[in-house]
Amino acid sequence: MPGQEHLAARARVAQSVMPDGPESITPAAGPAIASSGPDAGTGAPPARSLASRTNRPAVAALVATLAALAFALARWQTWAHGSISRFILVGRHFATPAQLPHSMPVAPTYGYDGQFFYRLALNPLNFRPTAYGITMDHSYRYMRIGYPALTWLVSLGQHFLVPVMLVAVNVAAIGALGYLGALFAVDGGRHALAGLLLPGYFGLITSLSRDTAEPLAAALLLAGLLAIRARRPVLAAALLVYGALTRETVMVAVAAIAIMRVVGIMRGQARPGRDDLAWTVPAVAFAAWQVVVKAATGSVPLLSDGGRNAGEPFVAPLQALESNLRHVNTHQFDQYDLWFLQLAILAFFVIAALLSLWSTKAPAHERLALVLYLVEICVVTPSTWNSLDADLRSFIEVYLLAVIILLGTPRRSLGAWLLPSLAALSVPALIVVTQRRLTGS
Repeated sequence: MPGQEHLAARARVAQSVMPDGPESITPAAGPAIASSGPDAGTGAPPARSLASRTNRPAVAALVATLAALAFALARWQTWAHGSISRFILVGRHFATPAQLPHSMPVAPTYGYDGQFFYRLALNPLNFRPTAYGITMDHSYRYMRIGYPALTWLVSLGQHFLVPVMLVAVNVAAIGALGYLGALFAVDGGRHALAGLLLPGYFGLITSLSRDTAEPLAAALLLAGLLAIRARRPVLAAALLVYGALTRETVMVAVAAIAIMRVVGIMRGQARPGRDDLAWTVPAVAFAAWQVVVKAATGSVPLLSDGGRNAGEPFVAPLQALESNLRHVNTHQFDQYDLWFLQLAILAFFVIAALLSLWSTKAPAHERLALVLYLVEICVVTPSTWNSLDADLRSFIEVYLLAVIILLGTPRRSLGAWLLPSLAALSVPALIVVTQRRLTGS
């Protein structure tokens, strides 16, 4: 972590939260505005443009929060018919209806991941295979304790509040993504609202619809990366620890940080010190939690997860492409067409980011993290790739790192048209996913 580079980054991040940043009015425009118009000669300050007024992280956070809240309320009143508990999608295969909390709806299916987060949110330290009417399918569920633990905390341990707070935590996390995205955008010399690309991932709609952990894990990951840019290793360590305990894929970014630090030390470009807390503390905490879960359940959760969600490299994406191509409907836009649209959007972001790796101002560990996340999604099992109803939510880190790299790439290298074009390309998928989540499970 070269000192001058990170001090400059810290200054840019700090500048982004100032009420009136240096980009509000350019020096060249100032005299012209002051000498003309209806207020000329009166000493009245010139009116600020809309672009200047909205160039604040708080505005991006408000937009993202209101969008997530509006969607959650709409789904609650339409698909859920006024029952927020339906977001959880408890399935009869893992549920014992007579033992479930009062009025908990049960779907005539296997249910979804939200049912396991709900079970843990009722009591995060209850490691019994079956509790509160829900049976855990694998021990790796206990590894993802961050989201249910926070929900339990804000629910004050009251079970009847848990279904509401599962949704509320995700709405707040999406709002945080808007704020953090704005910080990344301003740090890259762009308008704060460009940061709305980060919460604009279609997979987050599914996460919000089904009470899963991606929004919170993404917010913690991005906050941790910003803390590293600002040379605040203790804060970064805390954020990445909680992120890794929310979703284990955060450890891929931690690995990227570790690799770059070790390489820098070996080359004599850095010395061991406080900056290493950002990766050593998350690594130790993650390993310690594996030991705790192993002691409580009898199996190592990460190994349990590996057998279920990992396979031979590149086999899963190739099989998914081959299988789904056979089902493409040229006469009607269906779930297979949507899958290909989402995959194409993700691919465009990734290709643009990879082409910008040498010109972006994003730190080296963030660039390496994108590459490692690409490797990670290429070794997951076909069940992850073939899921037509998940909207690629499991690939969210690839999208986030690609956007971060693009936001950090100078306009002269990227072109003024690329980011708006990519944003426009995402709109159809966002519209279709939103419509489907308001009308279907």
